[in-house]
Amino acid sequence: MRRQLVGLLQSEMLADECLKRILAHLVAVGFGKDKQGKLRDFLLKGVRSAAKAAVADLPEAKRPVLNLESLTSDNEQWLTWWREGLIERAWRSMERLEHTHPDEPVYKIYRAATDVPKATPAQLAKRISAKSGEGITEQTVVKLLPVARTLFAQFIADEVAETLGDPTREEITREIKKLGLGRAFQGVQV
Repeated sequence: MRRQLVGLLQSEMLADECLKRILAHLVAVGFGKDKQGKLRDFLLKGVRSAAKAAVADLPEAKRPVLNLESLTSDNEQWLTWWREGLIERAWRSMERLEHTHPDEPVYKIYRAATDVPKATPAQLAKRISAKSGEGITEQTVVKLLPVARTLFAQFIADEVAETLGDPTREEITREIKKLGLGRAFQGVQV
């Protein structure tokens, strides 16, 4: 949301003020009448509303010209930022899981596999061992890579579900497709 506001308002300071307004509003009223929609659509409405309010508070000579029509739920930049946020949250979930189960380095293995997708399990083991100082074996990579792929896909699906008012399997699948996250599910059953 901050990125969208900075782009719209051309001011980081004004964008931060808008975010404060949005967060205060969310705390005060929650989802309101939009409770059953998509969180990304609701937040986009909040961005529009906060930007209009912030600009209205400025002296007329200092008001930026707003192109609110560009802020739609299909806006490619907004979808990209939303997708990046969901992916970041999925990575953090994997990392937290690994911290609670250090004997199963699923985060390290999957991160290395996505960083170097054509690497063999032996190459991944060597790379992870060198980077982390831990002795990760090729067998560990072979054993845990499919598990890590499935976990990451599940974390993505969970993140998407949390942003929907009615997270049915069909709605989650539609949202994953809309956001271009389908690659995380290739060869994986979630």
